[in-house]
Amino acid sequence: MKICINPGVRRMCGLVGSMACGALVPVIFGGGGHVHRVLFLGADAVPFLVMTMLLFAFVGVQFRRESFGWSHLRQLLAMVVLACAGYFVLHFAGAGENLAIIAFLIGMTPTATAAPVVSGLLGRRADYVAISLVTTNLFAAFAISPLAAFVLFAAPAGNAPGFAAGTMAARTLGMIGIPFVVAMFLRIVVPAGANFLKRHKAITLYLWMSVLFIVCAKSSLYIVENSATLSKLLLLEIFGLAAIMCVINFAGGYFLGEKNLRRECSQSLGQKNTMLTLWIGLTFFNPIVALGPTFYVICHNLWNSWQLRKIQDTEK
Repeated sequence: MKICINPGVRRMCGLVGSMACGALVPVIFGGGGHVHRVLFLGADAVPFLVMTMLLFAFVGVQFRRESFGWSHLRQLLAMVVLACAGYFVLHFAGAGENLAIIAFLIGMTPTATAAPVVSGLLGRRADYVAISLVTTNLFAAFAISPLAAFVLFAAPAGNAPGFAAGTMAARTLGMIGIPFVVAMFLRIVVPAGANFLKRHKAITLYLWMSVLFIVCAKSSLYIVENSATLSKLLLLEIFGLAAIMCVINFAGGYFLGEKNLRRECSQSLGQKNTMLTLWIGLTFFNPIVALGPTFYVICHNLWNSWQLRKIQDTEK
């Protein structure tokens, strides 16, 4: 008997499996120096993996007049409001600086590279979500660094004076801007190259799994080595925060969208490019902060899997 598995479930299992394998690295290999060296090299590869994923995404974006809506601008405003409000509420509530920064990063995380694909599988307009992919990612590239500097200095934080806002801005712009420019160059000058990338866009899933493995392995090693100062309650709080932010994003996106684009706007705001903020968390903060976007991946993929399952049941 042939067993058919929902594509969304397969994708979710692959992503969750990558995170689980990464989390087990310290258990299997211990915390020796060789593990640190391997993970250090792997972390160095994360920006290039994310840039490659964005290249595959940008090269497939189709710009049409009807693809744009005022809700694209409302999405950008919602990112800023949610990020800043989340940071200040948690900071002044005494939740801890790490949780406050996690809320900020999740709020400012742009649309995921896979969002247009998922939207198409749901029978919705992938072109609208593709525009969200470009606008939110480019907006994040320009805005995330000055906003991070603003909230860290506005609410006194121990690590604020050492925050490298200029470095973050330059590296984030490069990470998003370079693949965007290359994608537009290929589409205009080398269409054969653009078509080649479009035909092989499935590789982005494996790139995503690789990044998740590296990040979870590094975060897990950090947790093991600092177990004396980290509690299970903190991990539950991070997961709970990620789940709450996930609900707010999907629900908020639904109400921000035009009447005929509510599901598309919900998908654009809820399904996030956590690879970008995972990298920011690891590079400019600490592995605990990177756990926020990591847990968000689980939350939004659980929701996507349920949506895909519901659509398939409806079509039967």
